[in-house]
Amino acid sequence: MTFLQEEWVLIPLGLVLTIVAVLLTIWWRQQAEFQWGLVLVLCLIVAPLLTWWSGEVFRVEPYRAGCDALCVGHRGAPLATHRIDGSGEQLLSLGLVVNTLAYLVLALGWSAVVQAVLIRTGQVRRHALLAQMLLGIALAVAPLALAPLFLPPPEATVRGDPLRIAINAQREVYMYDQEAQAPVLRVGLQDVRPREDGQEGMRGCLRAYTFFYLPTGHMYLDMTPEGVHSNAGGVLPNDNTCWP
Repeated sequence: MTFLQEEWVLIPLGLVLTIVAVLLTIWWRQQAEFQWGLVLVLCLIVAPLLTWWSGEVFRVEPYRAGCDALCVGHRGAPLATHRIDGSGEQLLSLGLVVNTLAYLVLALGWSAVVQAVLIRTGQVRRHALLAQMLLGIALAVAPLALAPLFLPPPEATVRGDPLRIAINAQREVYMYDQEAQAPVLRVGLQDVRPREDGQEGMRGCLRAYTFFYLPTGHMYLDMTPEGVHSNAGGVLPNDNTCWP
């Protein structure tokens, strides 16, 4: 879950991530004397690209559920890189740097896992080169493609009755997910507000994600006055909102 971090949290976290990145780089240098430099350069390219990508894909607009006024939204994951409020977006420089370090550690660590698996594959199989190529592609692409099945996206942080309504709305996503342009693998809460049709009850707004965490639109579920079941709903394009 993404959240707006205080600097006193980000600074020690950034130091820890830097140490881990250095240790992984040393491991790579010991394991691959000639290739470690190329691996490091590729990871240094991938890390900021993933940070930029997370800011484009993971976006929580300012929301009202559980707040006396407008709650601050954010962009980026796993750490917020931008703050979104009523006046616009504000870059969080420290969050951007630490988020990039997190992706650098992830890239170095996962590439080490892939390297170990590929070496093992080459030792036990015939046609080892072809097997290594296919397995390497699968290990690089599959985790990212299937990530929505295992990792929750950034979403609005609500408590109390709005949280109960949001949980009940998420349970009934199956009623409307067939309207999405792509299979819905995961949803993230955007807000809970009164229904737009004038009936009693609340509307839960969820952002729908498919493979590779690509957003497929906004799913709205109009809940009954008790907030237990949905009696209307649908899917809106990414450039639309649940509340006109």
